[in-house]
Amino acid sequence: MLHIEATTATNNLKIRRSMARLFQAYLYTILPSKEHNGYIHKATGKRFKSTNFRIIYHDNIFNIFFTALNPEYEQSVATNILKDTLKLGDVRLSDVKVSLDSRELPKSIDELQVRGYVVSAIKNSLTRKKIFLEPSDPRHKEIIQKNALQKYEAILQKPYSGNLDIQAIWQSDKVSHFWYEKSRYIAWKAQYVIKANFDMINLLVKTGMGSDTMKNLGFLEVV
Repeated sequence: MLHIEATTATNNLKIRRSMARLFQAYLYTILPSKEHNGYIHKATGKRFKSTNFRIIYHDNIFNIFFTALNPEYEQSVATNILKDTLKLGDVRLSDVKVSLDSRELPKSIDELQVRGYVVSAIKNSLTRKKIFLEPSDPRHKEIIQKNALQKYEAILQKPYSGNLDIQAIWQSDKVSHFWYEKSRYIAWKAQYVIKANFDMINLLVKTGMGSDTMKNLGFLEVV
């Protein structure tokens, strides 16, 4: 996992709302084009990415955590920042620091507790607007498990075999809002137990869980 810490000249809210889009765009200037195009699930046509990030800010200090299924991607981003600093559009950054931390899991693992802001949503049949689901909603579990299976098939190019159960065991009462360009996403911080084979658990830890994982969502912290 790559950890980036940087300071901006101002703590303007507009900068916070644009950081996810700007960092995503920055990644695509470094990573292979297939990461921008995504891995297509043959049956549904959905596109999935093999990377994930989480941006946390306090005042004008940003902490960015970036993970990738391919560890060479993390090294490439770190090297690029060290050579040419971190450039996110017109946002001026200073005091940029980078570090690489290992998040390797034992291959014998078949159960793991994680925390994060995992998004799932359904569409209102009349307005066609998204209705974001709480982790305690049974539909949330159904959607994120289905999403995980499709991501597995798209990225790893093989069918999943074995048990898969993703259970929310705690959620915050407080709802959180995330912005990507002009779109708002709603999520609740929650703790999950994932029961699956190693490849699936490793995939979710490295690439995120749920929908919109390359929009500052779905990043999993190992408990």
